[in-house]
Amino acid sequence: MRVRCPGCGRLYSSLIPPTCSCGEPLRITYDYDSIDPSAWRDRKPGVWRYRELLPEVHEVVSLSEGGTPLLRAKLGGELGLKIFIKDETRNPTGSFRDRLITVAVSYGLPHADNGFVIASNGNAAASLAAYASRAGRPAYVVVPKLIEQGKLNQIAALGAKVIRYGESVDEGISYAEGLAEGKGLYNVTPESNLVGLEGQKTLAFELWEELGPTHVIVPTGSGSNLYSIYKGFVELREIGAIEELPRLIAVQAEKCSPIASEILGVEPRAEPTKALGLYVKNPVMKELALKAIDESGGTAVLVGEDELDLGQRLLAKEGIFAEYASAVIVPALLKLAEEDYFERDDRIALVVTSSGLKGHYSESRERFSVGGTKLEILRLLSEKSMYGYEIWEALEKPLKYQAVYQHLRELESMGLIEETHRRGRRVYYGLTERGRRFLETLG
Repeated sequence: MRVRCPGCGRLYSSLIPPTCSCGEPLRITYDYDSIDPSAWRDRKPGVWRYRELLPEVHEVVSLSEGGTPLLRAKLGGELGLKIFIKDETRNPTGSFRDRLITVAVSYGLPHADNGFVIASNGNAAASLAAYASRAGRPAYVVVPKLIEQGKLNQIAALGAKVIRYGESVDEGISYAEGLAEGKGLYNVTPESNLVGLEGQKTLAFELWEELGPTHVIVPTGSGSNLYSIYKGFVELREIGAIEELPRLIAVQAEKCSPIASEILGVEPRAEPTKALGLYVKNPVMKELALKAIDESGGTAVLVGEDELDLGQRLLAKEGIFAEYASAVIVPALLKLAEEDYFERDDRIALVVTSSGLKGHYSESRERFSVGGTKLEILRLLSEKSMYGYEIWEALEKPLKYQAVYQHLRELESMGLIEETHRRGRRVYYGLTERGRRFLETLG
């Protein structure tokens, strides 16, 4: 592995920042002339199968990530196209981020005596929680206020220290960098850690070995996965395994479209979307993602909120339960097929990045998890906004005052209540629209 600044020529060997001190973006390279991909055939599937194109590490921290299934999609028969689904939900923690974290944690272990830190909207945080636990090191995860409860449950169960900060992951990146410096932690945030991105590129190597795709459709939030896949295919070209890059297609939600809007020449939006995994307002890796799309001859697609359920249902018919942030790939495929974007002999890979068990959860699940005291609190707040002590008095049951605030925090994290206003030190809560709908379903 070599890291030399293309601008000033400075060499990096240990702690590698994403950008040189001169301001030039860095890139990890290898001795491509010495690499023989035929050596991979006799190794077991997984990220570390491709060790010649990964950073050297003293100890591999692995949960057998990578080597995920590639399924031929039934939908392809209906569209008259060759469509394949790369199912990253089958990684150890249920998402593609395990590829990044195994490499980042393995490489960072000598620098992480005090532990690891990451800023993430959920999947990478859950992955770090698992791999840091495996490595016997503390994990600090900075996650936004808008995060699915399933991901929070997974992070907490794996023992990470959770810090809620900001509305979207963008705001947490600099916070995590400050924590890394202040507490002496090794930062594995994808946008701050070039080494980890090397793990994500192995998805491209697997696609090449299994399919040799002409097109790869990728859900895109920060752009790190899209760029990683691009780098993987570029390196396959460097070692002579392929001659042309497959076309990379970025899919974003219409409500949050900083990358796709630039490709399509439309006004960008940066609003919360049901596909929370794609809610990245100011992606740090935007320019690299745009480069990947441009140099591969690809394009971008925008998907509306009303199309997310369709994507989830059609993937379910393939036997895959994907979160909304992954389900965007199916309506994107349908739009491109309708525009005759593909040729009949094209080999199209859809990348499903994360499990639906981690993401979207329906109000029917809340119906069984919200009862007793929480339900009484919801009914009180349906009448008017109230503060904690006032709620405690109104409950008329033996309950510690502090316990009310625990219930309030949990209801807020579920999106059923929200802070409405403050008077001095008193914080008043009221139902969200979702909370009102939930109560209505109970009759």
